[in-house]
Amino acid sequence: MKKKLTTTMLVPRYVTQFHCTGSSCPDTCCAGWHVPIDRETFRDYRRVTHPALKPLFQTYLVQADKNSYPNHGRINTCTPEMRCVMLSDDRLCAIQKNLGEDALSDTCHVYPRAVVQFGDRVEQSLTLSCPEAARLALTQEDAFEFTAAEFSVRQSAMAITPAIHGFDFFAMGEVRAFAIQLFQTPTLSNVERLAVLGWLCSQLDELAASGTQHRVHQVLEELATSIENGSIQATVRQLAQQSSIAAGVFSILFGRPLSAGRSANQQTVLAWVSQGLGLDANGTAPSAASLESHYLRGLGLLHADGTTAEGILTRYLLNDLLRETFPWNQSTALFNYRQLLTRFGIVRLMLAATAAAHNTPLDETQMVQVVQVFCRIYQHSDTFAKHAERVLAGANWDTLDRLYALL
Repeated sequence: MKKKLTTTMLVPRYVTQFHCTGSSCPDTCCAGWHVPIDRETFRDYRRVTHPALKPLFQTYLVQADKNSYPNHGRINTCTPEMRCVMLSDDRLCAIQKNLGEDALSDTCHVYPRAVVQFGDRVEQSLTLSCPEAARLALTQEDAFEFTAAEFSVRQSAMAITPAIHGFDFFAMGEVRAFAIQLFQTPTLSNVERLAVLGWLCSQLDELAASGTQHRVHQVLEELATSIENGSIQATVRQLAQQSSIAAGVFSILFGRPLSAGRSANQQTVLAWVSQGLGLDANGTAPSAASLESHYLRGLGLLHADGTTAEGILTRYLLNDLLRETFPWNQSTALFNYRQLLTRFGIVRLMLAATAAAHNTPLDETQMVQVVQVFCRIYQHSDTFAKHAERVLAGANWDTLDRLYALL
């Protein structure tokens, strides 16, 4: 049995309310993905003698990377929705049903939880590719009030964030606390918050490059002052509105995700987005002007009530900051920011396009559905992340001043 750690974790309140909805889930975690199997579980599955499971493992369990522990193997899928062959007719996992929860691979055991050790504390959030996690995180006003709660996690499934770029954990924690508080400041819009975050990330990289990491507290104080005196808001108002560029860049990054291997839930949302952007069967817009027109009309409908969509996007961004231990999980802080801005831009594009397709403001349920499908298709994809980075860097969309144009 794999080693488990039972400890008090720092969590947003919605995490304490989560329970898997099982067979009633509209977008099962077994559909559309090749689920990695860790080395220990792979070897256990090779030895299974259960009469219902043994032939399935013999047929579908394959080795992926013999030198990797977390990605040692995988279960191949062959159904139209790429549904895991271990999913029974009642939409429950046959492995868990017949062998127990402890028999699940690390990935299946921990999903949708994201557990990370940050300094001397352990944190947990949920990935919003899970429909129930998305509903809880995005729709409750108090979802991101923080609390301490006891949970158990496999040690092999827990990520550890090291101290990096010459910053100690105290400074790194201060930066994270500032970013979270930023997105809980009601006087700021999400665009203003992202503008502040971008400038902060550029400053963090400069401090690391110059060996002046000790100045991080001063940088945070200066930013807090600029928010309090309103100068940040004034600066953002001066940013040129470049909606045509944002629509073009994010529609390119959205691409034309294949419907093959997608659940009915995912196909529905993708069809809405394509219709709302005016894309043809190849995922191409008639013209840049047409794309911008569809996008702007959708944005207007999306924000018609002034609060609901903005609140859902705020909570999405808050969850992203937590899940990614922002900005400390990539090569540079600005790289982290670019990835965050890319995800924000695409999910905003998908929401606007869905509103345009319906030609009416979206209700809360529809918005949650779109965000969940975005996370399902893009959030876990290393291929997409690398593609987005190539597109932005190749077109010189990799400096702060140019990134601001995408806000």
